[in-house]
Amino acid sequence: MCNTQTFLLLTSVSLCLDLAGIVTDKSVEDGVRFYHPKFWKKTKKNVERQTTLEKFNFLPLIKCKPQILDFNTNSFDDQYIGCSNQYEMDLMPKILTWEKSFNVAFGLAWDRAAQKWNRLKRKVRLPSDFRDEFGIATIVYTTDWPEGSPIYKELNGNVSMAGRSRRHYVMDFHYKALHFYLTRALQVLRRHSKRQTKTYKVFRGIDKSLQVSEVEDLRFGRFTSSSRNFEVAKGYSDGLFFEMTTCFGVDIHRISFFPEEQEVLIPVAEKFRFVEKSGATYVLDSTCELCSHFNCTYLGDEKRDFPVCSSGKYHLHYCI
Repeated sequence: MCNTQTFLLLTSVSLCLDLAGIVTDKSVEDGVRFYHPKFWKKTKKNVERQTTLEKFNFLPLIKCKPQILDFNTNSFDDQYIGCSNQYEMDLMPKILTWEKSFNVAFGLAWDRAAQKWNRLKRKVRLPSDFRDEFGIATIVYTTDWPEGSPIYKELNGNVSMAGRSRRHYVMDFHYKALHFYLTRALQVLRRHSKRQTKTYKVFRGIDKSLQVSEVEDLRFGRFTSSSRNFEVAKGYSDGLFFEMTTCFGVDIHRISFFPEEQEVLIPVAEKFRFVEKSGATYVLDSTCELCSHFNCTYLGDEKRDFPVCSSGKYHLHYCI
């Protein structure tokens, strides 16, 4: 059973808003009716608004101020259990097409990644059910493009707040396809991995100065990059460093844009437990659970009051 006090407030961090995922969506600023596909029309005025990448920067420029980073209950953490086939065959291809046309930067990033994927996939051995969209999504995520505002930052900033409600996900979250395909890429790769029942020891450096309180459990609440290589991760550190074990993190270096970084990508919903602090280094161990407030959200399921936790073999229990 989970400690409810720990669940409510797990980690205090002083950080910039974009790192915490406290963002203001353009769809909220300008009104849902313009951006939602149900209402958007290709008029001259709308096309003019779509011509620059800056119009689609979902992480606005804001000043850094102290924030609280907790269990990230506002994160969108859908694992698509029981509906992934329907999403893959029917729903997500349509959503992807719309999101690429709606978000100029994302559309260009996807097309660039597709070209690289067509060359890369011939060189790596992949599961038979690993779809091209999974590989393209992984390359989109691991690139640093567009320069200064890469897609992975846009995605993670919005993922961290897209779980405020089902309505917010449906109406205001415009990275549905990328979230789905990345989640499925990790699930499929892990299912076929020889390390399925083993953990990785990984490292993560943060390029912001953070203050972390020493509490039991936490979720990053976003797709979290880490490395099996200590020195690679240390190169990203400027004030805070994590040493972690992960049960659900997947080694994606063979299909990453930067294979030399030896990246292990950790899913949004994985739960970790604080072990100890040594200087500026925090040691975390995975509880080997994925804890989600959402499942098959686009099909109608509302946000749960408490997360449902899974060991990865779809044996579920409620965290109360």
